[in-house]
Formats: sequence, C-alpha cells, structure tokens
Amino acid sequence: MAKKQTFSVLYWIRRGRNTDNASPLFCRVTITGQRYEIPLNCKIRPQSWNAAAQRSIGKTAADREANRIIEDTAQNIEDTLERIRQKGYVLNVENFRLMYQAQENPYSTIKTLFEYHLILEKKNLSASTIRQYGITCNHLITFVRLKYHVSDYDITAIDKAFVNQFFAYLQGYQREDKKKLCTNNGALKHIIRLNKLMNIALQNEWVNRNPAASFRIRFNRVEKEYLTEKELQAIQNANIKPHLAIVRDLFMFAVYTGTAYIDIYNLTPANITIGIDRSLWLHYNRQKTETRCAVPLLEPAETIYHHYETYHENQLTRHIFPVPPNQVVNRYLKQIAAAAGIDKEITFHCGRHSRSLF
Repeated sequence: MAKKQTFSVLYWIRRGRNTDNASPLFCRVTITGQRYEIPLNCKIRPQSWNAAAQRSIGKTAADREANRIIEDTAQNIEDTLERIRQKGYVLNVENFRLMYQAQENPYSTIKTLFEYHLILEKKNLSASTIRQYGITCNHLITFVRLKYHVSDYDITAIDKAFVNQFFAYLQGYQREDKKKLCTNNGALKHIIRLNKLMNIALQNEWVNRNPAASFRIRFNRVEKEYLTEKELQAIQNANIKPHLAIVRDLFMFAVYTGTAYIDIYNLTPANITIGIDRSLWLHYNRQKTETRCAVPLLEPAETIYHHYETYHENQLTRHIFPVPPNQVVNRYLKQIAAAAGIDKEITFHCGRHSRSLF
C-alpha cells in the first residue's frame, strides 16, 4: 500500500544554543516523515515562547519581530505549496526545499539590496563612494542585529519608525556607551543613501512605499576650518621628520592650487602643461564633480612639483607625488601642526580653504 502523505509545520526554539539569554527560532516542515528545517534568523527569550500557541507572548520589540517573522514564514510556506500545485510537482521535501529557496525576489533584504545597488552602479561610482555605501550597510545591519536580534532585515518591513530609530541610533540613542556614531550631517548622509536604495526597491516594485523619502533632511551649517598666513608660514618652517615632509609638501601644494586629496593622488605629469603665458598650468578633471579645472602653478607649487621629478621621472603615466592613504595623511598633519605650534583640528581638506602666502 502507498504511504499516506502528511504535511505539518512546527515552530520551535533551540534551547541548547542559548546566548545572551536568547535562543534561536526555527521552523520545521515535515512532509510524510521527512523534515526540512528553516532557521528564522532571530532570537527570543525562552520564557517568552509559548509552544502551544506557536508564538512569542513577550512584549518586547524582539518578541514582536519574532511573531512577524513567523507570520511571514507561514505565508511563504503557503505560497510555496501553491507554486508546487500550480506546476504539478510531487509534494516532497526535495521539491519543497527547492521551491522555497527559489525566492521570486533575491533582493528582498538590506544586504541583498545593497549588493544589487553595487552591481547596478559599480561602474559609475568612485571607490570612496562605494566604501561609504558599504559603511551605511554595515551600520544598518548592526542596528537590526542590536534591535531585532536578526542578521538581516526584510526591506518590506522598513517603515518610518525604522528610519527614525536608525537615525537616532547613529546619534547615540539606546547605545550602551552613549557615543555618537556620526555627527548630525554624517547620520543624514546615511539616511540619504538608504533613501536611494529604497527608491531603487520602489522602482522595481519590491516595496510599496519608501519611508525614507519623507525623512526631514536638515544639515547643520559647518564653518570650514582654514589656516592663516602666519600658520601656513609656521608649517613651512617647522622642523619635522622626512616622512612628514612629504605630507607637508602635499598639503602646501593643495594650498597653492586648491586641489583636493583624491585629485592630487591622481595627478600625473600629463596634467602639467605650458600655457599661452609660457608658464606651467595644472589641468585636470575633478573626480568628485568631473568639472574641468585649469590652475596656474604659482612659484611655490612649481617648486614642489620639480622637487619630485626624480620620483615621477616625467613619465606621463606615473603619479607626480608619492601620496599615502588619506587617513595616514590626516594623522601626519596632526603631528605637523603640533610641531608648528598650531592648536587646530587640521585635515587635508583645510588646504583648499586656506589662504596662500603668495
């Protein structure tokens, strides 16, 4: 006789893996005696779990999130069964697992949405911009891990409260150390990136709304730090070590030309031309804005340029300067400022806002 086909679903917590007074939640689908276990990627307190009700009876945000995940999983199971029936497949564990895992939208979570954005825009974004999107993704994942005890988060569950709480988290709210992860302006930039990602999801009809679109963006006005001529002179005259002298040259070149760090990094002898006035000019496209720039090389900047001829050897494809990473440059600038007796928070960006001695 053919074995009678049975189907059952059980939600349960794995108490043997209790960490931080919370146990992971699982779903077990049993088809004619064969089991398929689905980790639900969330944890709840064992005392909150009601096995008879198959729900958490706790009142915390983690308990509510666990119940939402259970409901979503139940719906996904029903949808999987319906697809199996529509396609005429035999209902067994193998077919169920394949159909359940073959999600119609592979970009339905925060992590996968950021991965999709990288695939879509990688050719159009600079390395630094890609890195900033990665930082935003990491902040979001850390936030949902702390708040909901999950390793990722369904983008359809993101609402206005989520966006507001994420912004507050970046500002130090509900953090044990009470430290801000970002300034107000830095936190707003993360919200702007989240807004762009949610717009992509909305355009693809993966979500019905973009809750980040209504977030009020209000940047604080920041006065750009700059150095006076006296302070620039002090930097020029400071007695510093050779490795710091290279960074000082780069900084002073930025002062005389108004060039950003990344653009100085990209400069080659091909960017130096002779103008109609028979003097040297610096021609380049700004990486940030793609704006074409033409800047005359003042005598001090020209002196710095010639000082590194043995490095670039006038080869058109070589970098003009041996530029360290931006973090290293800013760290060395603090040492240079200390040697020059300057009590200011100096970064490389200050060079573009400082007045030249000439």
